[in-house]
Amino acid sequence: MTSYGALESRRFDDDPENPTDTTEIHISASLPRLSSILSTDYVDPNRQRRPYVPYSLSSRNASYSSLTSAQGDSASISDGHRDHSMAIRYRLFSRLDPTGSTLTMPNHIVPSEFFSILPFDDFKDESGKQGSIVTIFSIWNTMMGTSLLAMPWALQQAGLVWGLFLMLAMAFLALYTAYRVVQSPEGLTVNGSAVAEFSDVCRYYWGKWGEMIAVIFSIVVLLGGVIVYWVLMSNFLFFTGNVVYEAILPNSTTLPVMANKTFTCDVYCLDSEALQTSAVSDFSEESTFDKLWKLQGTVPLYLAILTFPLMNLKSPSFFAKFNMLGTISVMYLLCFTASKAFECGFNMNFTDPSSPHYVELFRWNFPALTGTLALSYFIHNAILTILRNQKNPENNARDLSIGYVLSAFCYVFIGFMFFAAFPTYRRCISDNFLNNFGSGDVMSAIARMFLLFQMITVLPLLMYFIRSQFFYTVTGNVYPGLGLVCLLNFVVMAIAVLFAMVYPHVGSILRYVGSLSGLVYIFTLPCAVYLMRLRNTGRLSKCQMAVHGFIVFLGAANMVSQFFV
Repeated sequence: MTSYGALESRRFDDDPENPTDTTEIHISASLPRLSSILSTDYVDPNRQRRPYVPYSLSSRNASYSSLTSAQGDSASISDGHRDHSMAIRYRLFSRLDPTGSTLTMPNHIVPSEFFSILPFDDFKDESGKQGSIVTIFSIWNTMMGTSLLAMPWALQQAGLVWGLFLMLAMAFLALYTAYRVVQSPEGLTVNGSAVAEFSDVCRYYWGKWGEMIAVIFSIVVLLGGVIVYWVLMSNFLFFTGNVVYEAILPNSTTLPVMANKTFTCDVYCLDSEALQTSAVSDFSEESTFDKLWKLQGTVPLYLAILTFPLMNLKSPSFFAKFNMLGTISVMYLLCFTASKAFECGFNMNFTDPSSPHYVELFRWNFPALTGTLALSYFIHNAILTILRNQKNPENNARDLSIGYVLSAFCYVFIGFMFFAAFPTYRRCISDNFLNNFGSGDVMSAIARMFLLFQMITVLPLLMYFIRSQFFYTVTGNVYPGLGLVCLLNFVVMAIAVLFAMVYPHVGSILRYVGSLSGLVYIFTLPCAVYLMRLRNTGRLSKCQMAVHGFIVFLGAANMVSQFFV
């Protein structure tokens, strides 16, 4: 356990039966012994005594399991207290130092409030716990990411019937492995402390290399999220700037694509290359605005100047208060898609391949969908954090299942409704379906502006997760100094800007990142940990090995197949 400050303990009247036993605790100026005093597994090697536990905590936990010996032999925590042990320790920290200036939570523990849709204390009970409703919607909100915008495109890649089947099958498979992640810390201790994160579980079974693999691929997912965010934010900023410019100068020629309107329901079939450049080929001379406002040129750089200061804040807790915006944005996209489907009607033809409304039921490009879904349903590196403050841990399986059902419904609804209502050739569907609407479309313009603001508030959280995992693994400190933090953020930002300028293809980025990280974090590590648990308890069978080996095979096939789409 990491040392956080210094705390010396003196106990008098060594007789544990003596009712006059008193405890004096104070914080000293040196930094030696806090971890041993705070650990619930600590035993004084000379006295074999229990550690100090505040009365308010001990009254809610009548008994603990036997403590470890001085040589470090660990006894498992009882079932009734295992899920509460970390929260108890955190409340102990805050009560010892209410100002938060000396004692902090363990460095590698991300506060669960960063994922909650309601990060305010008013929605928690006196012990800091949250109910199932908040937990369910936090799980749902965390999974509802940028892949929502790519879902109609991904469904088109697989074909209607086969695509809908894969969307549900991938949800079930991801739910199963996420549940294995939730189960994984039960009964485990590392260095005398209850296991808190899935990377701790991997460290328990495979040492430092297991932890490194878990951390690296968690960072890969977050880095992919930052890249996709940057591409989309650049797109939204570009179109929002065009709307403002058009409003100021109604006769400007910045958006000649507005003249390409083809359908009565205001849907466009735009060539991807024409969309991804702000150069106006129909005009011999660009305006000054056109030269200064390029989607694949200046706009990603403007975005970097705007957001870089926000990335370097020591604590992004302020931005966690905007998590509710994610829920609002999903609701808006659902309403937006439904309204466009009502406006356009369903346009599907299953018999005539020459029809612009022809719908294929199966396509061999389906790995593009499964790769995207691997990222869409990816919550495995955050699920233990989200469930840490669950008021009733016995409901974890139920709440996780409901969260996945809600997520699958949203992905299926947006994917199917937009796909079914699209009024021309399905190959025209963009990997960001908002690109199928011009800047003059009011609802899409509102969606872009709202999503731009929401993503700017999420970006500091993503950067915090990246730096906390990276620096804790490398240096043991989540904030080793402003210089190193700025350097890491600059490197990540440079990578994101480069993608936005050179390879702004959201769908391809999603499927490659999703298939790679999904292979490790969705398909392999949860299954491997579960098999290790079965082996250690003598319950491992050939059937279990075959089933979970097949899951790993599916993940590997999903990754390899991305290179043939």
